[in-house]
Amino acid sequence: MNEIIFILLVFALPAAIGFKMALSRGKNPLLWGFLSAVFPFFIIVLYFDKPKHEITGHFRKCAKCGEIIRWKDSKCKYCGFVVLDSKII
Repeated sequence: MNEIIFILLVFALPAAIGFKMALSRGKNPLLWGFLSAVFPFFIIVLYFDKPKHEITGHFRKCAKCGEIIRWKDSKCKYCGFVVLDSKII
């Protein structure tokens, strides 16, 4: 029983986290899930790698500077432009 818990914590948990993060960033979830299971530091790589395009519900493009920002942010962290609910204010 202890071996199963060990395998789940060491391999399955990082794989699930990498899979979910890859889905939200528009990347291949199977590849990133596998890489995260074998090499858990890939979760950190995936966390800091910002997407190259808009992903509805996760990331959007700033209307002023064109940088990709998180969907829930109301202000662009690059230029300070205020964006609320995909509308320009």
